[in-house]
Amino acid sequence: ENLEEILAQVREIALGFENTEEYAPWGNRAFFRDIKGCNFLFANPKDDYLNVVLRLPKSQKAEALQLPFVELDKSLGEHRGWVSTKVHSPEELEIILPWLKISYNLNNPFRGKADTLEGENSFVLEALEEIREKALSFGDIEEFFPYGGRAFRKRKGQIFLHADELEEYLNVTVRLPLGEREFALNLPYVEIPKYIGNKGWVSAKIRSPEELEIALAWVEISFHMNQPVRKKALK
Repeated sequence: ENLEEILAQVREIALGFENTEEYAPWGNRAFFRDIKGCNFLFANPKDDYLNVVLRLPKSQKAEALQLPFVELDKSLGEHRGWVSTKVHSPEELEIILPWLKISYNLNNPFRGKADTLEGENSFVLEALEEIREKALSFGDIEEFFPYGGRAFRKRKGQIFLHADELEEYLNVTVRLPLGEREFALNLPYVEIPKYIGNKGWVSAKIRSPEELEIALAWVEISFHMNQPVRKKALK
């Protein structure tokens, strides 16, 4: 009964945020805001506790991890700021309730630099603003969130850009032609991404304005690389 009451309080607060919905992917209870895939909270009862997984800014995450019922989330925690909590009591619940709104704000899919929270790296959101502006400038661009990540494509066409804000950097993934790709992979902050690296894609960890300028040029190259080749009409 105690766990049911704790879960009921978490659900009530989460669903009280604007444009929030609840769903159950793979049998786990999750809450997302605005766009399906931008989850900000997972809350699932276990045998004797409620497992609540949410996202915090780096400094607040460090403080939270000092608590005995909080640990880094194994799949999302290292660079994305997610923590996993085991809530056994109303007292522990009171500690984490303010974190729900923080996680909700952090997972706003269209945040800009002005939305930086205490303890966040403001450059990451500044870089995201510029990358989004560049991508959307090509016209009729769809920004969407496959598997929780941010991607851009010509309306219903091929993806030409992935951009994800992490704690210390903006991760930008683009597709480049051979020569440009070789140049990119010589830079210390660029690597071959999993799964799509063999198709000409590279991932860059953008931490500075200079790195951002290079990435903006790559976005345009990637956009043109990922446009379908039109066959010439038969004479």
